[in-house]
Amino acid sequence: MASPTPSLRQKRVVLLATGAAVIVTLVVLYLLGNIILTIGLSALIAYTLLPVVRLLERAMPWRKRHPDLSRVSAIVIMFLVGLAAVAGILLAIVPLIVREFGMFVDEFPQLFRTARLTVENWIAIYADRIPEEIKQDLEDAIAQVGNILVGAAWDAAEKTLGVVSRSLSLIIGLATLPILVFHLMKNSGAVHPAVCAPFPSAMHAHLRAMLDIVDQTFGAYIRGQLTLGLVVGIIVAVGLFLLGVPFSILLGIIAGITELIPIIGPWIGGAAGVIVTLATAPEKALWVLLLYLAIQFAENAILVPRIQGNALRLHPVAVIVIVIISGHYFGIWGIILGPPLVAMGKDIVTYFIQEWKPPEGEIGSPPEEEPAPGTSLH
Repeated sequence: MASPTPSLRQKRVVLLATGAAVIVTLVVLYLLGNIILTIGLSALIAYTLLPVVRLLERAMPWRKRHPDLSRVSAIVIMFLVGLAAVAGILLAIVPLIVREFGMFVDEFPQLFRTARLTVENWIAIYADRIPEEIKQDLEDAIAQVGNILVGAAWDAAEKTLGVVSRSLSLIIGLATLPILVFHLMKNSGAVHPAVCAPFPSAMHAHLRAMLDIVDQTFGAYIRGQLTLGLVVGIIVAVGLFLLGVPFSILLGIIAGITELIPIIGPWIGGAAGVIVTLATAPEKALWVLLLYLAIQFAENAILVPRIQGNALRLHPVAVIVIVIISGHYFGIWGIILGPPLVAMGKDIVTYFIQEWKPPEGEIGSPPEEEPAPGTSLH
């Protein structure tokens, strides 16, 4: 005998119970602090590497006879390649990066002063043509924007350092990170059932739908941003090296890291490159600026649609506000993860609203009249 179809009221009760359970679970996870940070990093790495593992898994000749062995083999290959890459970077690039970083930190105040003098000299050429009141307004506006950005950067740095400084348990947890990543990738198909298992079966459909949203919105966005950061960082480093700009590798790394910050990140990375060029080779500043603009154009026109799509679906102004607020409260993690988390939350709320609505056939439809006795239904 088929089970009766649940009424709209029952569906809404289950929906409310699911929402309450999710909120309570998130609060508990937040209170766990560093533990959830370790789990979150493991899940982030697993989400990022899982497509590559699946690709390697399909290449295994014994995948049909021994699927578990194929998955483990693919993960082991991924780990070995990753370790080899890390070892190669440590041996070949890290000494150069450390040397460039030390020189950059030591020379940055002088670089900034030289760049400012260069810009002031350029402005002085045209200063007589600009009315004094307009010039003062422009200077005030630039100063206000600079104060806001510098204040937000310091807030984020303080929050990030605060989290790191009090996280001995985080360091211990990071030691278990490879083990967690291995098991998350090995048992990726069992993650959804494992998450749903502690909850009543009536909630499972809603929980699976929310997990799909997490994968589609958050997972796809993070994978896309990491890919964009890698591609943009390499292009910037190579381009600046060919132009003969100092600190090209370090500036490429800065561009790749700031690429993780949506909307404003690429401009921050570009500003660092332009400042260094103005201080060391001002005659190349225009070419460096064109390089960053060309990369930004290619990124928005070619890379972002292909790699990331429209994952956030948030207004740029909303993204900037989210970055500033989340950076103030959660440091660098808030800057990077705040926008996709808000986008994911928006999609989940939209799902709840859609599920709360009665089916279209029930909106304003009159009750069906029972057929008279002896009357055929056809």
